Amino acid sequence: MLIAHLSDLHLSAGPPETAPVRPDVAWIVPLVVADILSLPRLPDVVVVTGDVADGGSDADYALVREVLSPLPVPVLVVPGNHDRRRPMRAAFPQGWAHPEFLLSETVIGRTRFIGLDSQLPGRVEGSLCRERLDWLEERLADPTPAVVLLHHPPFPSGNRDWDATALIEGRGRLEAILRAAPGPLRLLCGHVHQCYHTVWAGRYAAVGGSPAFQYALDFEPEGEPPLTDGPVIYSLHHLHSDGVAVHPRAVPVPPRPDL
Repeated sequence: MLIAHLSDLHLSAGPPETAPVRPDVAWIVPLVVADILSLPRLPDVVVVTGDVADGGSDADYALVREVLSPLPVPVLVVPGNHDRRRPMRAAFPQGWAHPEFLLSETVIGRTRFIGLDSQLPGRVEGSLCRERLDWLEERLADPTPAVVLLHHPPFPSGNRDWDATALIEGRGRLEAILRAAPGPLRLLCGHVHQCYHTVWAGRYAAVGGSPAFQYALDFEPEGEPPLTDGPVIYSLHHLHSDGVAVHPRAVPVPPRPDL
């Protein structure tokens, strides 16, 4: 199983609503798609962990579908704080499992991809209520391998400003559910715009990079790091019979015209 993990595309049919989004993002995401297509082996699936669109309009999601359409493999998405549930549900009919929340379960090969909806409409922060966590707990009672997709990271980043806008509700129970799950699983997140990996709840967890904007490496505990220019980073997760390997990919892109 080969998984390409992308995040935070922030595509918009009009001017971006989010100030740090690079104005040429609609030309940058196709460079990442082209890199995926150039790999010696195509991924079995591409996952996008939220903020797929920047404004969440129907036109935004039409652009997302157009940009991702060259990928000849399943593309799975979860909502971020910039997404909108109704148009996203219509644009990506991936078997949504709940009438309100964008929860999904997709089986590819021997792996289940469980998509969570951590959106708090109108808020930057994320939440997992009892209903959403009950649904997850039922899914993870099955011991077959699973990859959980979630926009807002529940684990600490080392930066208090970032953590204050991450998953602020449901974190404790989510940790307990992941620890108790009988099967192997991985947790893939987004939101932070800086690619990093950790272990949380006894499980491998990762944040995906973003082609829309990236923060510089900074180990200060407070204050938002500055924006940085440079290649777009995404990760390939190779799940094989002898274990797992994570391969970062650096995609060269033109310099940001506004930095």
